[in-house]
Amino acid sequence: MEDRKTVLVTGANGMLATNIIERLLHEGYAVVATLRRGKKYRGETGPGLEVVEADFKDAAAMRPLVERCSRVVHVAAMTSQSCPDYEQYRQVNAEASRRLAELAAECGVERFLYVSTANTIGFGSDEDQPMKYPFSESFYARSKKEGEDGVLPLKDRMAVVIVNPTFMIGKYGSEKGSNRVFSMVRNSPVVACPSGGKNVINVEEAARGMVMALEGGKNGEKYLICGANYSYSELFHTIAAHFGLRRCYLGLPDWLLKLAGHLGDLLGRCGLKVEFGSVNMRILMIKNYYSTDKAFRDFGFRPGRLFGESKS
Repeated sequence: MEDRKTVLVTGANGMLATNIIERLLHEGYAVVATLRRGKKYRGETGPGLEVVEADFKDAAAMRPLVERCSRVVHVAAMTSQSCPDYEQYRQVNAEASRRLAELAAECGVERFLYVSTANTIGFGSDEDQPMKYPFSESFYARSKKEGEDGVLPLKDRMAVVIVNPTFMIGKYGSEKGSNRVFSMVRNSPVVACPSGGKNVINVEEAARGMVMALEGGKNGEKYLICGANYSYSELFHTIAAHFGLRRCYLGLPDWLLKLAGHLGDLLGRCGLKVEFGSVNMRILMIKNYYSTDKAFRDFGFRPGRLFGESKS
């Protein structure tokens, strides 16, 4: 093993992993970052960073990299909300993640951090709450819960910590991904607001919390990594104020979202990939709120502002 301060991070082309890598480098770790062929790392570089093309599902390619590290932060995942085949999610987010964790244990890794999602946890501040509808019908959330269940049994061979982030926006985000909420406000004078709400965190703050969990999280435990709770109207007002914009806000009735969801289901059964199926539309109607109390108790994490400098 090369050094106890060397960390393997998967999914280095993504928003979250890029921010985690930068935070690790800032705190003096050496980082081996993996990404799939054809993908690019967009973050800061330096002598402590090595970026390698390697698919985390390929054990032969991953073994020599894992052997050099004492810690693994597994971020890579299938995050699409439109694939109609659960097995595709399961193979990546559960089966391949379990195999990577088993490889890490074989190679003597000391700490394994699995990045899941808050949607595997019932709303509130209790990480032990079971998953609730409509997330129990989400292929992505279900596969991440199966991934949690696959890596946790390895806690007797290495420290296994699970982090459950909420909705992340910010640095290195894509306008086609979570940062789409910015363009929804910037590009239209009228902003449609569903009746629900969600917890939102600046991705730099999420990365900071996860690096804290890497060292301070208790073996076998799950930790919500979250920011502030917003209704959709509050969130869009906050974004508009940040950009100095004045917008008109239109409430979307639940019946219209349900109708759109049924249409999305119909299109999905016709073989089309759509993101507005009934499950995703139901998600827009609930108040998907969480708190980070446990992370604060165990390793002192409190998130900073949604817009602003990350805490040191």
